[in-house]
Amino acid sequence: MFTKSLLFRFFVFFSLVCTGAMAQAPVSGINSLISKISTYNAAMPTEKVFMHFDKPYYSTTDTLWFKVYLTTEAINYSPLSSRLYVELLNDSSAVIKRFVFPVGVGLTWGSIPLDASYVHEGTYTIRAYTNWMRNFGDDYFFKQTFYINNQGENTWLVNVHPTLVSSGGKDDVKLSLKFAGLDDKAAGMRDMQLKVVNGKKVLLRNTAQTAADGTMNVDFNLPAQTALKNLNLVAQDKLDKSRKAMIPIMVNRPQDVDIQFMPESGQFVTGIPAHIGFKAIGEEGKGISVSGTVYDNDHNEIAAINTLRYGIGTIDITAQPGKLYTAEINLPGGFKKTAPLPVPEKTGIVLRVRNAIDRDTLSVSVYNTTDQTANKYYLLAMARGVVCYGATIAFNNNYFSTRIPKNLFPTGTVHFILLNQAQQPINERLTFVNRNDNLKIELKTDAQSFASRDSIPVHITVKDEEGKPVIGSFSMAVTDDNQVKPESASDDNILSHLLLASDLKGYVEDPTYYFQQNEQAWKALDALLLTQGWVGYDLKKINQPVKPAFDAETEFMVKGTVTNLFNKPVSNSNVMLLSKGTQNFFMDTTTNKEGKFVFKRFPRIDKATFIISARNAKGKVVNGGISVDEKNQLPVSAGPPMLLNPWNVNTDTTVLNYVKANKNYHTSLDKALYGTTGRLLRGVDIKDRAVIKNSQNLNGAGESDQTLTEDVLVNAGRVSLLDVLSSKIKNFHSSFHKDSAKNMNLEYFIKDKRVRFVFDGVDLDRFYEPFGGQPNEHYEYQKQYLDYISAEDILGVEVIYSNNGRYNVVNLTNTDDLLAATPTGPRGSDFAYLEITTRAGNGPFIQRANGIYLYKPLPLAEYKQFYRPRYPVKDNLKNFADLRSTIHWEPNVVTDKNGTSTVSFYAADKPTHYTIMFEGSDMRGRVGYQTKQITIGANTH
Repeated sequence: MFTKSLLFRFFVFFSLVCTGAMAQAPVSGINSLISKISTYNAAMPTEKVFMHFDKPYYSTTDTLWFKVYLTTEAINYSPLSSRLYVELLNDSSAVIKRFVFPVGVGLTWGSIPLDASYVHEGTYTIRAYTNWMRNFGDDYFFKQTFYINNQGENTWLVNVHPTLVSSGGKDDVKLSLKFAGLDDKAAGMRDMQLKVVNGKKVLLRNTAQTAADGTMNVDFNLPAQTALKNLNLVAQDKLDKSRKAMIPIMVNRPQDVDIQFMPESGQFVTGIPAHIGFKAIGEEGKGISVSGTVYDNDHNEIAAINTLRYGIGTIDITAQPGKLYTAEINLPGGFKKTAPLPVPEKTGIVLRVRNAIDRDTLSVSVYNTTDQTANKYYLLAMARGVVCYGATIAFNNNYFSTRIPKNLFPTGTVHFILLNQAQQPINERLTFVNRNDNLKIELKTDAQSFASRDSIPVHITVKDEEGKPVIGSFSMAVTDDNQVKPESASDDNILSHLLLASDLKGYVEDPTYYFQQNEQAWKALDALLLTQGWVGYDLKKINQPVKPAFDAETEFMVKGTVTNLFNKPVSNSNVMLLSKGTQNFFMDTTTNKEGKFVFKRFPRIDKATFIISARNAKGKVVNGGISVDEKNQLPVSAGPPMLLNPWNVNTDTTVLNYVKANKNYHTSLDKALYGTTGRLLRGVDIKDRAVIKNSQNLNGAGESDQTLTEDVLVNAGRVSLLDVLSSKIKNFHSSFHKDSAKNMNLEYFIKDKRVRFVFDGVDLDRFYEPFGGQPNEHYEYQKQYLDYISAEDILGVEVIYSNNGRYNVVNLTNTDDLLAATPTGPRGSDFAYLEITTRAGNGPFIQRANGIYLYKPLPLAEYKQFYRPRYPVKDNLKNFADLRSTIHWEPNVVTDKNGTSTVSFYAADKPTHYTIMFEGSDMRGRVGYQTKQITIGANTH
């Protein structure tokens, strides 16, 4: 077991006593550098998050269950953070739901209800992070993308096979389609409205009819120079418009296949053997298998190209003077593409690491063609945030080589850095050490086969690599193989994520593959690290004062700043905090010379609203402003997630079974629990039409198509009104509209109607004056108000979409606009209205109270127990059809001093196989993962 202090002392000693080509290092050299890095890493430790989910895909109205392991880079539990922020993002990277969970000893668990009020069918991403992790950027956050289906309602099952034909510079896409219903009956002789869209741009509109067997062929051209941004075919039944299918079209045009060549340690130098990684990525963002040949500029064959896995591979070349190199690539479908290799440098330094699967040492070599071989160079190797190896090296005929024992490193990625005498990084290289020292987990059941509704005990034993018992925290999911594909559930686990994927750039396809102990997987791992290895350690930071932008939340705190009217900090101001909610209490403090204040040592608070006020020495409210450091404001997103294939397109039996059974299971459960005369309404609040106090609604109180009430706006926190409208108003969006001069400008829409914003009965457009024909000026005029006004300044919002006649007459003073406002006109010719009632009642001119701030922190999420049916008597709930997909979820399995624990659950009804997925950590550097399959029903094969 490694600790940071032991590692540091041992490896400094190792760097001093090694012999051979390694020079003796003065204390001010390598040891000083190691000391600086260790000091900086201790002051700025990184955190890692891993989330274990109960299954890999979900339905609307389902519940997502998870366990979180929050560790340091050394994979010990993190003492830095007591709160974890978990966000649900849609396929546009917009946050639609945000939660905060309490963390203790690096652990937390909970659930996210996938309420149909805010979750619809499509691709979603879970993003999890702590406030401290924001110091290191979005790339360090945990992210998991999955698909949520709509339980098959009004959905076609579609099989699609696209082919791409390129000829004469034109790309022709041919689609072979087959439509069927959920009952697998062919959708024959159906008239379909078809639309091909690329992102938001429509490329084709057409109608076609399916054949008797539900088949259809579609053929269209891709416009030249068109970058594909999510290409889809939308097919809608003309007679039943509620039946619609979004069908992704996955084609990889040769000119848009991205092929990159990345030389080892970043340098391709003439005369030095080069180990080069390559990766071929299709337009959908995933690796594709390719083959080919590398030629020099005389067309001599130099090396063969063949992918090892997921579009990655390696080639070995020694560049010759005056030569350039080009790869001729063979793509799927018989296409070809050429791609240049990097231009060889005439001089340079190359760091080379050879890591054989059957060797217990790493072979490290450095080649140097420069004339600076008399200078000192430093070689460092870091793993899990610790400098595990350091040496001052000297060259012999421009060459240096050594062997480094692998047992100097913990299991995981190892980051080599070569530095010059000025301590500037020259080369970096990642490799992987697997000491096979992770936790050994054994899962046993009393039998291999069980009857339906049997009680099934699972006996768990956890040991370390020496066979000693381990006390740790684990989580266990049991899923039905007939509804949840075991292979998709294990695409990533606690080992592959914390030891590998979290240290790499971008999306890693199936990181668990690289932990197979065979030569092919080991070579593919080397290629993965060459192409996606996270390099670029900024050594300049070790000589600078440590000033994190975001504080670690060891406890809940409220921090902020008091400023005057000129936005200058107000020092020695008395700041008072009053809590209103389930607990009422009062706290006060004083601002420092920067005008900053902090409140801490709060009692346990789940939900609260704070009124914060600042007063001067005379006890009067400060004529200025208060700002609070928001912990729940969005960090910058790394971009939209990779879109997943809809469940109903080229679906398999397992996913189809899940969609069918999930809906039937909830219906059956409701009947069993509530009887045939009652039904549990999931996520639906039945109430009278919401009435907004002091509303100027021209149609009368409660007469609106949708209402946002005061509680919705307050719960949104300190965000802009535009943020709330974008996330809460159905079909609210911005889009282009052609005006009377045929200019295309952005406007706000609800469905097909442009939006007019009415504040306390005053139309915002009454004060609009065009600036002179600038693009999107009306849109920007509206946006500046919506961005400025806070959600907490608003009492309610009413959507007037269908019954807008009175609003048109009162607010459309322009005759042309009034005549154009007709629901029968083209898109954008009619108007929808948002009647917005403010707290001040002054229309769009909001006046905020100086020196007072209303702060509603994100409340801690409530813990809910996973529902587990119990059948102590066989006929218990006999009318209940138990069709669970997640058979059991246990987030908190703790092994005792003997390394053992037992978890029991009841089987469901259908004969099938169950997969048990068990993983966790001792939270002191070791993790483990294990699966087991059991059989339910005598007829299961």
